[in-house]
Amino acid sequence: MKSLSLSIAIAAAATFSATAATPVSQYIDHLRSLNDYHGTVTYSVLLPQAEDPVVYNIDMLSTVIEADTLAPCRYLIEWDMRPGEDADITSSGFSAYLHGSHYRYRDNRLQEYHMSWDSIPFIMANGGVQCNAQFADVLPQFIGRELNRLVADTNFVHIWAADTLYNGRHVAVLAGRQMYRGYVSKEATYIFDPATLMPIAIELENNPGSISEQTVSIRFNGNGTDAFPIATEDDLMARYPDMFEKYRESNFRIENLPGTQLPTFSAPALGGQRYAYNRGDRPGTPLVIAIVDATVANTPATIEAVRRAAATSPTAFDVIIAFVTNDAEQASEIAGKPRSGETILTGARSLARDCGVTACPTLLYVDSRGRVTDVTLGHSNMLTDTIIQTVYPMR
Repeated sequence: MKSLSLSIAIAAAATFSATAATPVSQYIDHLRSLNDYHGTVTYSVLLPQAEDPVVYNIDMLSTVIEADTLAPCRYLIEWDMRPGEDADITSSGFSAYLHGSHYRYRDNRLQEYHMSWDSIPFIMANGGVQCNAQFADVLPQFIGRELNRLVADTNFVHIWAADTLYNGRHVAVLAGRQMYRGYVSKEATYIFDPATLMPIAIELENNPGSISEQTVSIRFNGNGTDAFPIATEDDLMARYPDMFEKYRESNFRIENLPGTQLPTFSAPALGGQRYAYNRGDRPGTPLVIAIVDATVANTPATIEAVRRAAATSPTAFDVIIAFVTNDAEQASEIAGKPRSGETILTGARSLARDCGVTACPTLLYVDSRGRVTDVTLGHSNMLTDTIIQTVYPMR
């Protein structure tokens, strides 16, 4: 799109009657209080050395939660990247923030941050991870917060034109220059639809005239409303099962599983049956679930340790050996036939994902009411003793 320069905006302001126009504060208040927003954006970045811009397509949803002081809104941002407008997608990812937890995925890496686990990333001077995620600044609530800061900043020399023409269309424009030690560090132009008070486009020139100059063009292709679809981490996992299953780096979920009900899952059992468990079911007998991977070298030793514990424990318990891999023949070769009180499953990736398992083996201890009481991560030579000691209080 064409850039609306600061000089044009200033000239346009001369024809504007302030008494009949909507003030910038009303736009800011509208953006900051917006609920159930759903928008699409084309985000182009051009560097001085490049012939073509890098183009991102963004789909974003957000809603304001007044009690949350860590960010202006909850949000979900999905994006893909192309080296040019007509090129194929070369990268994609998402960012999400909800209830003191932030998630970001790109390049086969899923990072997560939780306020209850480590508050430092959320309270850093630059606004924290939740406010500095890629493209968070194009969410309307973040735009409103930024404009509120800019119009109050004496280093931001700006003009507000509440009714001017751009490409034959009536628009409202805020344009200004951010000064730093006597130099222009940023030029910014925000273009709005006066009918909806929503953004149409944003033009940014970062570090103009320097070797690090960067031109950013943001075009809002659609601004609408949709109920925010993510209420819990479970909702996010259901939306991106492969990312959480394959690329999760944190043990946060598995380490916080004790004290919660075992999630619903189902998987094929050796012998052709299908095993199904529903959250809230009561096994009646304590249960040890060994989540294993046929490709991991210590899987046979882990299975043997679980079976020794089951045979010698003073507290009786049933066993589920859950292979995340799908090959039933390979699972049968490793585990052999099920013992008494034992079930062998294959293709149990959904169980691993929903429990937050990031590495195998992982053992879950479930009491007779279906509540996870403890977990054991990894294999050790003392695994049999660890299982017996962990199960003993469950009798």
